[in-house]
Amino acid sequence: MIFSLRESVDQGEVSLLRRLEREGLPVVATLVLSGLEAEFYQLSNLAEQIKALFSGVFGVRIDENKLEAACRQAQKLVRENYLLPERADELVRTLGRGAWSVRYAAEEEAYYGKTPQETLFALKHLWASRWKVEALLGRMPTLAPPELPTLVQQTGEEPVQDADASSAASKALGVSVDVWTCGGVIVHARSR
Repeated sequence: MIFSLRESVDQGEVSLLRRLEREGLPVVATLVLSGLEAEFYQLSNLAEQIKALFSGVFGVRIDENKLEAACRQAQKLVRENYLLPERADELVRTLGRGAWSVRYAAEEEAYYGKTPQETLFALKHLWASRWKVEALLGRMPTLAPPELPTLVQQTGEEPVQDADASSAASKALGVSVDVWTCGGVIVHARSR
């Protein structure tokens, strides 16, 4: 559920970040949440509730008014439900002090928290973002969002693409990689 970058077994960007760290390049402190969002949906019965919200939205054509209303309601459901208390406590304990960002692996949009409690709030906003109209239309005809690991990273600012770090990362891994950094520390990596 909650893994350090070194303990995680996810592929894609998580694997790239892990490899970069193993090669001795500086990677921001990263937690990988795997299966936590699915557990949250299951224990809150969100899948069924959200499915009911979208009943009648998609037919011969999309009812835009119903779509927008259903998306707003789905986002509200996600934001207003709770993680298991033991999961929330574990995450808060693991985070400790400092500012953190939360985002999906391989995606750039991030939400920020200055404290562990704010970071939990940011996590719910990230999960709710899957129910924005644009996000939903981008994955249609599937209603349910794809299962992606969530990255919780110790940075309170938006990373910038770093050509020098990208060159060093590409050389270290032997493949072309683009990286984004904060203060010279790698936050986000993507294969070219």
